[in-house]
Amino acid sequence: MDEQTGTTAPQFSTWPQMKIARASQHLADLRARINLWAAATPYTVEPRISGDRTTVSFLAKVAVPPPTDEWSLYLGDALHALRSALDACVWELAHLDGHEPPKPRMVGFPDCRSEADWNRARRDKLQTVPDLYAERIKQVQPFSAHPQQPNLSALAVLSYLDNQDKHRASIRLNLDGNQIQQNFGVKMMEGERVDPPLEVVGHFVPFEDGAVVLETRHSGRIDSVLGTCGVGLQITFDTELGREVLGMVDAMIMQVHQVLEFILSAQPAAESEEPAEEEVWQDMTFVPSQDGKSARYVHEH
Repeated sequence: MDEQTGTTAPQFSTWPQMKIARASQHLADLRARINLWAAATPYTVEPRISGDRTTVSFLAKVAVPPPTDEWSLYLGDALHALRSALDACVWELAHLDGHEPPKPRMVGFPDCRSEADWNRARRDKLQTVPDLYAERIKQVQPFSAHPQQPNLSALAVLSYLDNQDKHRASIRLNLDGNQIQQNFGVKMMEGERVDPPLEVVGHFVPFEDGAVVLETRHSGRIDSVLGTCGVGLQITFDTELGREVLGMVDAMIMQVHQVLEFILSAQPAAESEEPAEEEVWQDMTFVPSQDGKSARYVHEH
């Protein structure tokens, strides 16, 4: 019995939270696989002097290609477990107080991009979910949190990726350079002046065999190159809106946890009490870069 309201608070299972924990475990397994590959020194960066000996290009040499198809399985499993946590929550809400949804196969957490989508979902996916909880579910929907661009919602991106993995193809994983360290020196040919390079160009491109990572152009002719350049790598994956790093999944795990907490914290007030001040949902927004190649998450204020 809830002492403040005089009502009986529902006792929810831990199954949705277990699904979130499972998503975290899949993500940890993925990172362990990535670290295992990286520990074997599967690539090097080697310099190449141009024919006129004025430019040095540093090329990626990948001896052991990353098993991105295998890694995609772990990422897909993580995202599916995360999306399933939302469905598990709705299933439980639909069966409160012994209710039985007339069409149980349609019950699930909706992904609504418009008011019309919501009206259909309230009828079909949330058949026997009490209004108190359905209203909270409505507040976290993409069309509610982002009326102008619902696809920017974290839950919209999660649904897209989950559907991509389940019904279409694997989620594409990429190995991209994100840092370059110049750990080299250039020896000029006899008689040539030793000046700073005229131009230094870094290329943050997919890191694959033969990819040019860095180029330096000089005023004189180069005799040799001492050392190489260091390259920092990151695993990224493609979304509907751009390319994102694995850290985005950590943010989505936190977001789903907060969504469940927001929905399940709704409690009916006792008839003798004034209605409690309604909690306002704070969504996490997917913000693509201008070039469409990267994105990040931010909290709405």
